[in-house]
Amino acid sequence: MSQNFCPGNICAECGFRSSVFSKLTDEQLNQLTANKTFHFAKKGETIAKQDSAIKGFIFLRVGLAKLTRVNPDGREQIIGIATPNDFVGLLSIFSSKNYQYNIIAIEDCEYCCVDYNLVINLISTNGDFAKTLLEKISQVADLMMGTRLDLELRQLRGRVAFIICYFGNEVYKSHKFSLPISRREIAELIDMRVENVVRILSEFRRDNIIRIEGTTIEIVDPEKLRWIKMHG
Repeated sequence: MSQNFCPGNICAECGFRSSVFSKLTDEQLNQLTANKTFHFAKKGETIAKQDSAIKGFIFLRVGLAKLTRVNPDGREQIIGIATPNDFVGLLSIFSSKNYQYNIIAIEDCEYCCVDYNLVINLISTNGDFAKTLLEKISQVADLMMGTRLDLELRQLRGRVAFIICYFGNEVYKSHKFSLPISRREIAELIDMRVENVVRILSEFRRDNIIRIEGTTIEIVDPEKLRWIKMHG
């Protein structure tokens, strides 16, 4: 993991302005610019480690990261995927001094880390910002719980279809994309056995719903895949 100056190092000119920091004044945005660091993480690198001290707010500018939690039995489970312009780790930021999960790059990532004490000061002095941040935390929690419930209500085929649709429609916005996580990681994310994930992907390919070439997936029949996602 490396640190450097942000290529567009003025917060008012990047995704900060369109996210929870939209309520900040120009002076406060300048403070933000002066109190952040810019980092790179290669695919597979750990951005934050479970149980390590929280030192700042992590804002993902480029790339994808997975949130994983190691259970008491030592098993690692993916609990979410972070996409560009996401604040990563918001669910831990006020409830604990330490991260409750790992944040690991699944693509090459660029991210900013904003000083924790500065954000606490902004919360104290800017009520609109505090309200927007609370709304964002609530949205993240609702999305994570809603996704988990959606998956639990689906049969195995519906779960796999859900993940393919998620990456195609929400992450890459394309019917053809390179899947950034392995079959094992898909199984962790949707609480299935790896063998079942491999089998169902093969069934989808056999039925000409998707094409698979290495890590590249092409959705050939989006309507049928969507139907399986809803009813499978």
